[in-house]
This record gives sequence, C-alpha cells and structure tokens, in this order.
Amino acid sequence: MRDPELASCARSAAGELERAWAEWRRACGLAGEDAESVASYVAHSTDHPWGRPRVVLGLNAAEARALAALLARADAAADGRV
Repeated sequence: MRDPELASCARSAAGELERAWAEWRRACGLAGEDAESVASYVAHSTDHPWGRPRVVLGLNAAEARALAALLARADAAADGRV
C-alpha cells in the first residue's frame, strides 16, 4: 500500500460500516439471524490502477436488497421526495 493514511481510512470505514449494519439489523429485529461480518478492508484493488484501499461488502441477496431500499429511501428523503 502506497499511502498508509488511505489504508487506515479504509480500515476505519469498514469498522464503521460493520457497526452501523449491526445496529440496523438489531433495530429491524434481525440480530440473531445469520449475524456474520459483512464488511472487510482490503489493502488494494486489483482493478484500480492506483491500488487504492477498498471496503468490500459481503451481503446475501436479501440483505443487499434491504440495503438498496434503505439507501433509496435516504436518497429520496434528501431530495425531498418523501
């Protein structure tokens, strides 16, 4: 990794995302159902020319749809459509 600060930022973001996802699952009553880690930090991206660090999500299909719906609602609220 060329920039340790970028790596640290990605690692921190993965942790924040993991905590937020766990809290959302608890709020939805899903805490006991397949509660596995969903975010991980990778030191480089094989398809990015500069090798910037990435946060990778590993969601099952139902959770991916739930996240997409959540983001769509947040986007609509930000645009004043809700």
